[in-house]
Amino acid sequence: MVEKILDALNAHNINMATGVPDGWIVPIINGLSNDDRFDYIAAAREEECFGIAAGIAMSGKRVLVVMQNSGFLNSVGAYTTLCQKYQTPFVCLIAHRGGINDANGYDPNKYRSFEAITRGMNLFVHETTWETIATDIPKAMARSEGAGEPSFVTLTDRPAS
Repeated sequence: MVEKILDALNAHNINMATGVPDGWIVPIINGLSNDDRFDYIAAAREEECFGIAAGIAMSGKRVLVVMQNSGFLNSVGAYTTLCQKYQTPFVCLIAHRGGINDANGYDPNKYRSFEAITRGMNLFVHETTWETIATDIPKAMARSEGAGEPSFVTLTDRPAS
């Protein structure tokens, strides 16, 4: 399944990525890190991801950001003062923890807060699953470039075992 995602990213010239790991998206991060078609820049914190992504996007390249929903919540200031202000087009893939497909008892607040914040900020957010992610990220990139702003794709389920 990850190979299909990587092939779709490569086919749409999304060859750079940055992120902070979450259990749901580790297979994608590992794939990006181990595939010579991609440059993956690991970040220590999610705020760094937005700085890296904005710089890559401003250079005219396509970039994917990967993080968990709570990581986005931790970095709203960096996002608004850089990415939103300068309208940098990229896709942010969010492991959207705490919903119906996540049994962790400590994650529901992350889910609710992410939903409220992104709705309040009027951000473009599209929900995806492992079944549709390979087609949804390229569509979100086209939308991001057309609108001149980042797009968010939320992954609402864990990878198949």
